[in-house]
Amino acid sequence: MASYKILFLFILLSFLNFATTEAQDQSSTPVYIYHNCSGGNTTANSAFQINVRTLLSSLSSNAPGDNGFYNTTVPPENPSDSVFGLFMCRGDVPPQLCQQCVQNATQRLRSMCSLSIQAVIWYDECTVRYSNRSFFSTVDTRPRVGLLNTANISNQESFMRLMFSTINKTADEAATNDKKFATRQTNISEFQNLYCLAQCTPDLSPLDCRSCLSKVIGDLSWCCEGKQGGRVLYPSCNVRYELYPFYRSTNYPDADSQFSEDPTYLNHSCPTNVTVGSTFQMYLKTLLFYLSSNATNGKKYYEDNVEQTVYGLFMCRGDLPSQLCQQCVLNATHRISSVCNSLQEGIIWYSHCMLRYSNRNFFSELEESPKTDMLSVTTSSTGPIPGQNFFTYTLSDTIVKLAQEAGDTTERYVTKSLKLTDLQTLYTLAQCTQDLSSDGCKKCLEDINGKIPWFRLGSVGGRVLYPSCNLRFELFQFYRGSDEETQSPMPANPSTPGLQGKVDK
Repeated sequence: MASYKILFLFILLSFLNFATTEAQDQSSTPVYIYHNCSGGNTTANSAFQINVRTLLSSLSSNAPGDNGFYNTTVPPENPSDSVFGLFMCRGDVPPQLCQQCVQNATQRLRSMCSLSIQAVIWYDECTVRYSNRSFFSTVDTRPRVGLLNTANISNQESFMRLMFSTINKTADEAATNDKKFATRQTNISEFQNLYCLAQCTPDLSPLDCRSCLSKVIGDLSWCCEGKQGGRVLYPSCNVRYELYPFYRSTNYPDADSQFSEDPTYLNHSCPTNVTVGSTFQMYLKTLLFYLSSNATNGKKYYEDNVEQTVYGLFMCRGDLPSQLCQQCVLNATHRISSVCNSLQEGIIWYSHCMLRYSNRNFFSELEESPKTDMLSVTTSSTGPIPGQNFFTYTLSDTIVKLAQEAGDTTERYVTKSLKLTDLQTLYTLAQCTQDLSSDGCKKCLEDINGKIPWFRLGSVGGRVLYPSCNLRFELFQFYRGSDEETQSPMPANPSTPGLQGKVDK
């Protein structure tokens, strides 16, 4: 098979060189990588071509499928005109992005491979393929595509040994996972991590999946020997490694891994073990009624007390319409009344709101406990982060600015997006209860930021919830509306590494 290099038309920017163009919603923009049309050609308007169009329409309409995977056959009257096809989305991609990726991929195949007997197309978020032969539950290793970061790694021998060890462990996990998908990270040094991903089409058996991954891992030497990042893509499986987190966190409920209309329960806490009498319980029921009633009246923040005996408030996320705030507060009052009703204090967090009550007046007080964090954190030893890892420093510095802006707004709420690379945008949200002073809000959010173990994050994405404030950051847009894209706080790097590709048909 002939091999040749292609230089892709996009450059992978380093984390120190950010664009200043108009903000884009990268969460809804699948990134095209490569396609291959092969197997010879059919004739225009033939039965086979019509069946290909029917198949591509079926794939597009069935996305995101079952866990991001779907296969189907278009059986015609003449078996020789049968068409087999499937799509597979990356295991961490939210459903709406999976759907958009499959739609884009099928549209491109209609245009670029309109007469081809078989074709495969790769996006960063999905793979789509079709053929005149049944390839379901079969390992296919050609065509193959390799992408590499042109920047060299120092200590290549030890790095490649660590990379192969880690990515093989990732492959072991992917082969036994129902989704045939796994991610893993490990420490290279105190301030640098290695991130790995492996995936097979879920129709493969565990044995066939692992066999495919063994072959594709072996091709990393063909593609990416001594490089800071790379991936190899087969029709049936793929692997990738980088020195930065490129996949989404899965450390929170699936329903909240995308923008959702439905309030998603996150956690609750009943901080004391002191039980209360019937009078307090009666006052608590009254308070919860006050809170739910005021949510119905369109308020996004409300505080009240009953006979200076029980104090409570709710806060809805600043971007939500009143009906979603109302539903979240109703859900929260029902759940907290059942789980903490006999105790002096309670707090509950949903994706859309927070509600709390206490026997003490906590209004205008900065409170950092109890807390809930939803972060993917490794077990490595801790160490100082400022200036040691430019990527994580950039994220932390962005959130420092976010905290300042939140404290300066009347709503104590702000969102911001930061373009990390041509392919990735970071979305952030910060919010405080409106009873806090400006300085109190800033201090609360800065405390969160200071306690996040940035260089030990297993993926970019997560949240930390305090009673008085909360912070969230993701690589997809999880809030409503648009915001102004920010520019990197770091100086530009004149030596930006490029992204190159290898293709083997």
